[in-house]
Amino acid sequence: MPVSLGRALLLGCRAGLLVFLALYTLCAVLNMKLGYQGNASRLLEEWVWSEFRGVVLGQVGRLILAYTVMGLALGAWLGAGLWAVGVSRRALFWGSALACLAVEVPLVLADLAHHPHLYAATLYERAGWTQSLLLAMSGASPLLWRAVALTPVVLVPLALLVRGLRGPARWGHVPGSLAVLLGLGWLGWEAWAQAPASSRPGRPNLLILAADGLRPDHLSGNGYDRPTSPNIDRLMREGTRFRETLVQMPRTAPSWATILTSQWVGQHPLRHTLVGHEVRQTPFVTLASALGAAGWQTAVVSDYAGDLFSRFRFGFQHVEAPAFNFPDLIRQRMLVTHVALLPWTALAPGLFPERGQLPELTDPAPLRHAARRVLGDFREDAPFALLVFASTTHFPYAAPHPHEGRFVAEGYRGPWRFGATPQMEVPPGTTPPTPEDIAALVGNYDAGVLAFDTLVGELLAELERKGLADSTLVVLLSDHGEHLADEGRGLGHGEHLWGNAALRIPFALRLPGRVAEGRTVELRARSLDVAPTLLELLEVPAPETFQGRSLAPLVAPGAQVPELPEAPALIETDFWFSDRDGQQYQQVRIPYPWVYETATVEPSGDIALKPEWEKTVDAAKHRGLYLGRWKLLELPTPQGVKVELYDVIADPAETREVAAEHPDVVARLREQLARERPTGLGAR
Repeated sequence: MPVSLGRALLLGCRAGLLVFLALYTLCAVLNMKLGYQGNASRLLEEWVWSEFRGVVLGQVGRLILAYTVMGLALGAWLGAGLWAVGVSRRALFWGSALACLAVEVPLVLADLAHHPHLYAATLYERAGWTQSLLLAMSGASPLLWRAVALTPVVLVPLALLVRGLRGPARWGHVPGSLAVLLGLGWLGWEAWAQAPASSRPGRPNLLILAADGLRPDHLSGNGYDRPTSPNIDRLMREGTRFRETLVQMPRTAPSWATILTSQWVGQHPLRHTLVGHEVRQTPFVTLASALGAAGWQTAVVSDYAGDLFSRFRFGFQHVEAPAFNFPDLIRQRMLVTHVALLPWTALAPGLFPERGQLPELTDPAPLRHAARRVLGDFREDAPFALLVFASTTHFPYAAPHPHEGRFVAEGYRGPWRFGATPQMEVPPGTTPPTPEDIAALVGNYDAGVLAFDTLVGELLAELERKGLADSTLVVLLSDHGEHLADEGRGLGHGEHLWGNAALRIPFALRLPGRVAEGRTVELRARSLDVAPTLLELLEVPAPETFQGRSLAPLVAPGAQVPELPEAPALIETDFWFSDRDGQQYQQVRIPYPWVYETATVEPSGDIALKPEWEKTVDAAKHRGLYLGRWKLLELPTPQGVKVELYDVIADPAETREVAAEHPDVVARLREQLARERPTGLGAR
């Protein structure tokens, strides 16, 4: 007996619902831990369940709803296709279920190939076969698996079209007409999106291309031995680069505050990463607000690491950046364990906005689309200033296909195969990383550099397509560097000031006619100087609150390059998240408890330092400065301040401490640090 279309849709819905609820149950049962980038704590799990039970249950409901909707929709669609070919009732039900799996399995495999880091926390140490599967999919092209997944879906309208053509003549043309209209609409959209824009006359535009944790010594144009940055190299050749640029605090939010406000930490209120509600509501006088007041259209777009732009009032008129608070963190960690659902969330990211906060998902493709759209939305009667901030070089260094795994040794199956992140607590018996582990970590980082470089190339090409390349000041930047365990100084950034891997950033500029081509500036620059330099190049007065100096005369075309005196570059550590991570700095510090005890979750959901710990955190910071050939460090301990001095010219790796050999230099630099340093909370 033939099955009616309504009955077929119902059977398909039931089959799809059965499959997807079974997938939900499987993912939920196998992945019950709540951790963040490998940091798991029973204390945290118990606290989350006690204080945020509503968030957890709400996310469970959202996940079940998503699985239900996907099961019903896909099951109905595939059931309609089986109805079109005239199968029996039993065959339609089981055929719909198998067809759902025929879509789901290759779709997950395609996503595994595209974003293996996204699945590593769940699958890499789950079992031998899941590890082998993940390694097998790493480096594979996702296109074939996507084609396999789409085949059952695409066959449905073809089957309906064939059945429609065999049906009554008055309805037979409808499927074909709809297909033609959809095709014409798609071609029209593509033609509109590719249409070149007319150039904006008059004042230059500004495009800042930045990546979190980008180390200048890992750019091939700076002598690195891997081909990590062909597009950035071209940008540096066509403009001017600074040989050395230092940030004050190597953590994202405080460092960007210094870059944009041209004020030291302590002059602006973002003294550490976990500031409270009052600071988040404070309007900052910044590069963006100065340009906005002068008539520029200002915008910032970012992914995972750029949540600060949505949390702080930096003066951008348009902001596209993920939010970040503790409830969102819970939601994203619950989402990432649902292997069966993750590929589907990319189709409707608005339904799961926490997807954009996943540190394992730093594919620059969505950022590229957002930047292109924002560029297209700018009016043509005014210049624009756009900051694009990418996260591919931030731990866990999760570059997507085709860059993922490119620089990792073949056959490596160690713990850092899919990147790593600093651990807040070192489990007993943990073995130190091997040279092979460190090489894999560096390889993952370099793949992230290459992924960011690809984004740079695409956005530079977009400027050329729009006719804006010669009228746009393009700036390469970062918020801090990164320790990669390759120097024996741990992972991450912000915990200590030894070496320069976390303190140095790239700083390069290109603007034909206003910026010299092929020049390298030897004078040490500071992140404090970035905003005044850009404003002078754009002929906009710097706000009176800016403390840095413009270096624009050093990049101006011409044979004569003026000389500027060396200026002190202040440096300091951020809040310490842990007191048990096993790193070297733990032996030279004023102790205070880890973040689970010193931080609180505000009513807004934001994580902030408890007020009673503010003075302790400020007094405990390691501080110092660079001046000329010298680097001075002051390291407070319970026994007093330990002072270290390094000659960064004779010893650029900072392997030899020489304070005892140069007491006069130490005394002079300590006096200068005391004069230059903004007053801390402990001195109030």
